[in-house]
Amino acid sequence: MFDLDENTPTRAPDGPGNTLFVPTIDPKSKDNTNRFPLDDVDINCVSNEDLVSLVDSAPVLFQVGPNKVLRISRDLILKCGPFVLPSEAKAMEIARENTTILLPQIYRSFQVPNRTTYYETTGYIVMDYIYGENLGDCWKQLDTKQKDDVICQTAMIISQLQSIEISSAGPIGGGPCIGRLFSDYGAGPFNSGSEMEAPRNIILDTDKRVWLIDWGNAGAYPPAFERGTINQQFRFPEFNKMLLNALSEYVTETHQLKSIEFELTVSPFA
Repeated sequence: MFDLDENTPTRAPDGPGNTLFVPTIDPKSKDNTNRFPLDDVDINCVSNEDLVSLVDSAPVLFQVGPNKVLRISRDLILKCGPFVLPSEAKAMEIARENTTILLPQIYRSFQVPNRTTYYETTGYIVMDYIYGENLGDCWKQLDTKQKDDVICQTAMIISQLQSIEISSAGPIGGGPCIGRLFSDYGAGPFNSGSEMEAPRNIILDTDKRVWLIDWGNAGAYPPAFERGTINQQFRFPEFNKMLLNALSEYVTETHQLKSIEFELTVSPFA
């Protein structure tokens, strides 16, 4: 998994060049011939405590910062970390119940109190491992027709998400708002969604169907926020341009968001 235009290198967990924003990927996590900790084990028979203990033994499928995605069996992953909040699992369940979006099924979600973290909790979500290619890795290898089809599917995902009626703004069930339009510490009244549809968070299966795998920034927000946040992304320029052309325009609202961008993203630290 790497950024299309920046070509961010992957590295082994103990490899050189250890920086906060360089992805950590253990090659063993993608080797389907490898033996994983919970292969042939009924997940319903595994305690929360045993799942927590896998953090130190299961191969890392993806990590940037403190959150980790671990391959715990041939068909399951464990997402965990101080920024894995209850709203993520709730958003995935609502999407599953109200749309036809392809997304991993959740088998368990829980929080463990941890006063050493910013939100004083560490979250854990057990969900399906989706077989396929990360769009951030394969976008440049797709032909024009395939790219158009991916954009069409992604735009349909956004349309379905925007059609869901939710009673309150922000993350599902409450919690801090984290997204490109806000500080990393939850400032602002709404969450941002466009990070969800970034290529690194999309898997193309063998039938070239789009799966949305990362719901950490999911929440209820005005439709114009989609365009506003995509406009601010400097990664995946071709994908972003094509997706913007496929979305509805909110010229006035997008301009308003741009005019207050500094207040939303920088002022909270002043």
